[in-house]
Amino acid sequence: MLSLTSLIGSNAIKPFVLGLCLAGQAVYAGGDLPIANVIMGGAERRCSSFTGNAKGSNCTADWDTILRNDPALQGLEAEDVLFAMDYPEPAWTYELTARSLQALRKSPHNLIDPDRKAALTGQLEIQLQQGEATGLRWHALHDRLAMNSAPPSQRLTAAEISVVRNALVEPQAIHVRKFQVRSTAYSANAASVALFNQFVAAARAHSHGAKPRIGVVTASGGPHPFVDRDLNVFALQSAGADVIYIPLDGGLRLALDANDCANLHYYYDSYASTGSERPVTHGHLMFPDLAAQQMAMCSNGGALLDATLKSLHGIYFSGGNQARHLESLVAKDDAGRYTRPSAQWRILQKRHALGQLVVAGTSAGNHIQGGGLWRSRPVPMIGGGDAYDVLKNGFGPGKGPAGESEPATQPPEGARYPAVIYPDGGLGVFRFGVLDSHFSKRTREARLVRAAVESGMDFGFGVDENTALMVSQTDASGSTHFSVVGAGGVFIVDVRAATSRWGLTTPSLTLEGALAHYLLPGDTARLDGSGQLTVTLSTVRPMLGVHNSPLQVKQTRVLDYGSGNFLRLAIRMGLEGATTGFGTTQDSQDPRSPQHSPLYSTVLQRTPTTIFRGVPAKGEASAQLSYTDLRVGFAPCDGTCQDVDNP
Repeated sequence: MLSLTSLIGSNAIKPFVLGLCLAGQAVYAGGDLPIANVIMGGAERRCSSFTGNAKGSNCTADWDTILRNDPALQGLEAEDVLFAMDYPEPAWTYELTARSLQALRKSPHNLIDPDRKAALTGQLEIQLQQGEATGLRWHALHDRLAMNSAPPSQRLTAAEISVVRNALVEPQAIHVRKFQVRSTAYSANAASVALFNQFVAAARAHSHGAKPRIGVVTASGGPHPFVDRDLNVFALQSAGADVIYIPLDGGLRLALDANDCANLHYYYDSYASTGSERPVTHGHLMFPDLAAQQMAMCSNGGALLDATLKSLHGIYFSGGNQARHLESLVAKDDAGRYTRPSAQWRILQKRHALGQLVVAGTSAGNHIQGGGLWRSRPVPMIGGGDAYDVLKNGFGPGKGPAGESEPATQPPEGARYPAVIYPDGGLGVFRFGVLDSHFSKRTREARLVRAAVESGMDFGFGVDENTALMVSQTDASGSTHFSVVGAGGVFIVDVRAATSRWGLTTPSLTLEGALAHYLLPGDTARLDGSGQLTVTLSTVRPMLGVHNSPLQVKQTRVLDYGSGNFLRLAIRMGLEGATTGFGTTQDSQDPRSPQHSPLYSTVLQRTPTTIFRGVPAKGEASAQLSYTDLRVGFAPCDGTCQDVDNP
């Protein structure tokens, strides 16, 4: 069996360079300008071992073949690989002893409420008077301490319970874990392959043609960061990079800021369990290799961490919760805003600004790239909420995972958190407007538009799933160039001429006059130094004309989460030559947010400069359509909604 230590370093596995996928390649408006950002929309289709040893739908071969032939995975045997979704957890045992009581007393005081800690240690002392106990399973220990019968004020939070469990756990034999692996070389989805290959190629431009060194950050990951390490590291190694895991997360941030690396394992589990649906226990015992690497990067004030960040040609932020990425890099000020950047934030900012580092990320790793200043205004980062909720209620202030709360009854699609906005943004390496992810499929157009308007931005950028927005470094004239790679498109909204108003007694929004553009691979955009946006649609797709007589296409359930109905309405408008598109939330089937009080409408209108280019669906191929200068509006429409058809 392959040893754990042989896989900690990035040189343990030799990467394989796969030729760039022809399908969905980016066309760079800026010619040979280096890429500064690769902003992915999430939900890439990748070849991963958790689907089982047989050939999965996202793989071109079975895993026995992949392990033999992907050079990035050389040295791994099938017995080293986890062919399941979840890492198996050992049967932990706990003790009530003088040693464990002392460990609890010495645990970081800021991680458990002092009164609750005092009450708990008092209970332990009473139990110890009856003699020490070892080999206890957690449920038995939990019952002995009568945690469920404690008054509400004395009941421990999930984060506090993680501290208690770490203090009371018995010494364990070193856990020999398996690895979830992912192969880019054997991924069946051409668009997903192109995303990682082009990111690696962009980083290689900074390494002067040598194998680029790319860091992987999984601070946003769930149920905790270590779980997402393997898949992302192996995928980038398979795409041709020299990859090093950067165990930067909220727990490490807390330990660094407290100068308390000796208690890092307490901080790691406590932070991962804060605001989490799945409390984390014993991350350092489940992933001893990664915990050792994290400890090394915490020591000496993070000296090794800082040196590692300075050595990178690219950095990749994984998906999950962008607030967790944020709290790994930035601390709150006394007013609760994230305005106190860490040394690591400053290193990444500086190297990106100097053109030495490509920043990439998917989903949450998309959002964290935003920030900085646009026309002297801070560029925000958004999170949570669906389009209808945002139109009706707006955004609340982002307070981080500890401040998040989900409805008591969750819909089958999973947790739905209220819409929040972080006014000072994230890492601040994309300053051109608000970013959004999982875009067209989750019908997030209205969410992005409201965020852009209310934050005083000129633009918003929404990236579809399995798609990336490629952002160039600024050229000599001060222009930045944008292009698209992948399976979907990128929505850019210009709200400079938009007019908006709010309800007299509610925060519901009415908006008119936003201009929308939707770019596919081959289309480009340029933002010049004065802030003027120019969109150029590829002539590969034919231009679509206007119907001889005024025509309106209609769509119900236009804001339903997961429906893609806003894009569907725009596609019908272009293909049928309509002058307007009208959609409402009538007949909504969205279980996440009832959309009838009030009903909302979406209006799309051609302008004199509107251009549609595209082709209709044919066989198994879906319709492909891009557009520019399409006027967009949203408004409550109770009593004025037209009856609309439902194609």
